[in-house]
Amino acid sequence: MSSSPQDDYLERVKAEIRAEADIARARDPLVRHDPPSRAKKAQRPVFDEGIDRARLDYAIGELTGAHYRAFIDQAFRALLKRPPDEAGSEMQVRLLAAGASKAEVLGNLRWSPEGRRVGTRVGGLLPRYALAKFVRVPVLGYFVEWGLALAGLPMLLRHQRAADTSSAAGFAALAEAQANTRRELDQLRAAHAALDSEHNRRSEAMRADISRMLLRLDALEEHARSPHASAHEAIELRHYVHAINHWITSLQRSLGDLEDDAARSRSRADALAASIDAGAEETSARSARHASWSAVLATRLPTGARVLDLGSGDGAWLAALAARGIAASGIEANAALVARAQRHGLAIALGDPLAVLTRCADGDLDGLSLSAATLARDETDIAVLLAEALRVLRPGGQLLLRCEHEPHRFAAADTTADAAHHNGALLAAAGFVQPTNLPAHRAHAVLALRPA
Repeated sequence: MSSSPQDDYLERVKAEIRAEADIARARDPLVRHDPPSRAKKAQRPVFDEGIDRARLDYAIGELTGAHYRAFIDQAFRALLKRPPDEAGSEMQVRLLAAGASKAEVLGNLRWSPEGRRVGTRVGGLLPRYALAKFVRVPVLGYFVEWGLALAGLPMLLRHQRAADTSSAAGFAALAEAQANTRRELDQLRAAHAALDSEHNRRSEAMRADISRMLLRLDALEEHARSPHASAHEAIELRHYVHAINHWITSLQRSLGDLEDDAARSRSRADALAASIDAGAEETSARSARHASWSAVLATRLPTGARVLDLGSGDGAWLAALAARGIAASGIEANAALVARAQRHGLAIALGDPLAVLTRCADGDLDGLSLSAATLARDETDIAVLLAEALRVLRPGGQLLLRCEHEPHRFAAADTTADAAHHNGALLAAAGFVQPTNLPAHRAHAVLALRPA
């Protein structure tokens, strides 16, 4: 019986399959790779960006030591095994800012759907989380929270005492740092004074040498013009002239170097003085007394008054005047303080207060204020400054002298009541009338009037 075409096709397919199987058996066997054992799996690194993915057990104290965003970041990495996303982190930060406890934040993350999938276990968290949620129950939760607060009061007092001790230590360290800064400032000022003295001494010596050389040059020129001058003397004269020119050039260069050194020393002294921090308590007291003094001054000045402040420091007093609607400008000799005040948009310029005052026109100002540190000069300068102040004020113009401690001033102002009385008498002697003492927050100001 003859085979059908379909049977022949099946036989050919079977023959091809057998041939392929024989070829495969003739090849080298493939290397077998067994799956890694549990021990090898345990040896793989389990840390990813600070996340210990293999660890699922924590004590609650391990997760509550950090604060603010560091606490949120640690909670996400421990409970959800991932870094915090921006929305989730902001939500937990807002919850902390609203007064929620750290246990409530940890519990929200642990028993969220994602936290349940991870399954991290935190010893001691469940009762604290339940209690945190229970105090949110209206009325009843209020009394429970009161009870917890009373029970934890001794611990809160211990924490408060520890915080007070830490703050006192911080203030002591700050005071010591400020004392060191003041000592460095004193040393720098002494070095600057020595450099000024040396500069003056060398300048005087150089001027004397120049005078002698000029006299010698005049004598040589006179001799050269005489009919008996010889060629040798003319050559000698030329040598002297060249030598003097060279010496004068060297002298100018040396004077320039000395002036540059003096400018650098002054800049370092300004920066060091400006870096002294007044401290939070003194800053608050200064703001309060400036507000008090500016309020009194604003009632005695006309609308649109022209006011100049001498020795403006860091511009705190100018800012207080601006807050009262007084458009005052200031003069300060410390370049670092001027730059700081200008960054805050205050109208302050670098210059010597007395020199600027002498360039003002007669009766040009409605008001003049100055720091008592501006009077830390010799008696002649003080007399000139007060006379110029009387000249530039219009009849009825106001002068306010601030007697307060300024940390960036090398010479500390006397802020006692006796000092205020003395300053009032000084203004009266200079021609001002109605001196009034304005005590405020451990300092004084004296307000006086130019007579009509």
